[in-house]
Amino acid sequence: MRWEFLAQYLPLLAQATLLTTALSLISFAIGLSIGLLIALSRLLGGRDTNAVLGAAVDLTRGTPLLVQLLAWYLGTSVLGFGLSPFIAALIGLSVNASAFISEILRGAIHAVPRGQREAALAVGLTARFSILRIELPQALPAIVPALIGFFIGLVKDTSLAYILGLYELTRTAKLIADREFRPLEIYLVIALIYFMLCFPLSRVARLVDRRLQRSGLAQERLSL
Repeated sequence: MRWEFLAQYLPLLAQATLLTTALSLISFAIGLSIGLLIALSRLLGGRDTNAVLGAAVDLTRGTPLLVQLLAWYLGTSVLGFGLSPFIAALIGLSVNASAFISEILRGAIHAVPRGQREAALAVGLTARFSILRIELPQALPAIVPALIGFFIGLVKDTSLAYILGLYELTRTAKLIADREFRPLEIYLVIALIYFMLCFPLSRVARLVDRRLQRSGLAQERLSL
């Protein structure tokens, strides 16, 4: 294997790494915000709201992310307001993330002992107050490791954006491989970059989980 050709592509690889990181962070932030809104709406909005949002979440979780990305990119073009590859990827990843995160959050709230809400209702508090001020604060610390794990998967899922023409890490690797005819070397480098992005996060998730278990903030019965 030869590696000397990679020196000239280091700026390109650095730019692609920054793009991948930015896409991951922004998609996760948007997905977390929308996911929290969906979870709370399903818990507080009544049976009809829960049914409609539940169907949307199931549809999103039950279809391939690649198909969703293509739908956002090509579908908007058909409607006459085509999106750039970055915006289409950002919307697709954010919507997909919101569906999964909403289920993580909803499951965490449901895992809080039911007796706490019953006690709140018994002293005259509302169900809304119980969910927002009693149950949600208890659920959030326990799901931090799960959210970190989901973010790790999201970083790797950004590689699917290559199909839209976005020059993130995977498409940049293909560009270099086509130019230099050295696919093995460049894809090994890209794999190493993904590993360097994800492995520290996996260690952080384990550390946070251990500390939560020791502190008692993470409930043993919480199932994610």
